[in-house]
Parts: sequence; C-alpha cells; structure tokens
Amino acid sequence: MSIQAQTTNDVLVAQNKLVERTGKGFADGVCSGYLTYYDEYQSKPLTDLDVYAFIAQNIMDVRGTDAFNAGYCTGWIEALLEDRKVLN
Repeated sequence: MSIQAQTTNDVLVAQNKLVERTGKGFADGVCSGYLTYYDEYQSKPLTDLDVYAFIAQNIMDVRGTDAFNAGYCTGWIEALLEDRKVLN
C-alpha cells in the first residue's frame, strides 16, 4: 500500500491509494503475477518486446478469468518496476 501526502491549504493530509477488490480473482492474479516475475524473469535480460509479449499473451489467456488475467499482468508489472529501472 502506498501512502502519498497531499497539501491542502498548507495542511498535510495522508492519502491511501489502493485498488478496491470486488472479487477474489484480481488479487489472486496479482499475487501469482508478482511471484512469476521473481521466479522466472528476475535474472533474465528483458527487452520492451519481451514485456509486450508477456502482457499480450497473458491478458487474453483463456485459462484464467478476465479479472485474474488483469491482476496477473498487474502483479508482474509491479514486480518488474520494483526490480528494474525501466526508463533511462
């Protein structure tokens, strides 16, 4: 969970930014995608085409629900951004 401070009339207000869950599928997908990145991709070189191929393949995977697939890609991207500098 990320907390960001916002200034309103010189008063510091904490603000929680999170994705509200409406079901189990998205959260399960996030956890799976996050772990998949660290298990299968952390030590490998990646190109922008590799990232594109991962997202394109997994967002439409018929084995998972739409919510799971969206969460899976989100978790994978979260781990990618946590692990690497994406833009130079």
